[in-house]
Formats: sequence, C-alpha cells, structure tokens
Amino acid sequence: MDSEDRAVRVGARGSRPDEVSRAAGSPEVPELGGTSAARKRETDGYAYRAMVSSARAHERAATLLEEMAAAHPEEAELHLQSAARHRRWAANDRELAQKYAPRTGCPDGP
Repeated sequence: MDSEDRAVRVGARGSRPDEVSRAAGSPEVPELGGTSAARKRETDGYAYRAMVSSARAHERAATLLEEMAAAHPEEAELHLQSAARHRRWAANDRELAQKYAPRTGCPDGP
C-alpha cells in the first residue's frame, strides 16, 4: 500500500455540500449576500480584522518570548531572536491591515 493510499484526504472547508451550509452560518465566515460592492466591503472588513488579530497575536508571542528569555538565560539569545521575528511579523500585519483596510469615507481610516 502506497503512503498516498494511506494519506488522509483533506479538502478545503466548505468543499462538501454539508460543510457549505455549516460554514455559511459560522461567525468566522462572512455572509456574502447583497451587491458586489457590499460583498467586497464585507470581505475587506473580514480581512482587515484578521490582519489586526494576527498582529496582536504576534505581539503577544513576542512578549511571551521576551519573558522566557528573562526566565531562561541559557536560551535567552534564541528567545530574543524569535521575539524580534514576531515583532517584524506584527509590524508587517499592521502595515497590510492599514494598506488594505476598507475605506468608509472617513479621512481617519477604517
């Protein structure tokens, strides 16, 4: 038996008809009703919130790694390197969130 035969078949969420109806009611998946412009705003808003959430998660990870560096001096350098990477990723996520934020007509942003 090939390893491919033993592999678990995995598909995208919502790829099967019973999952489509389940995913549509999920709070994670935006409802895509209405006009094309409304769908775009809704999708853009979801993407914006996801990037902001990701940036916050990277900041929390960096803080935790810095605390770990203080608690474990023998591994401090590695923890601090990882924390710096997470801070860069957080900055990148915030930049993308601002760049692609849905525009509401307000000059101050989303």
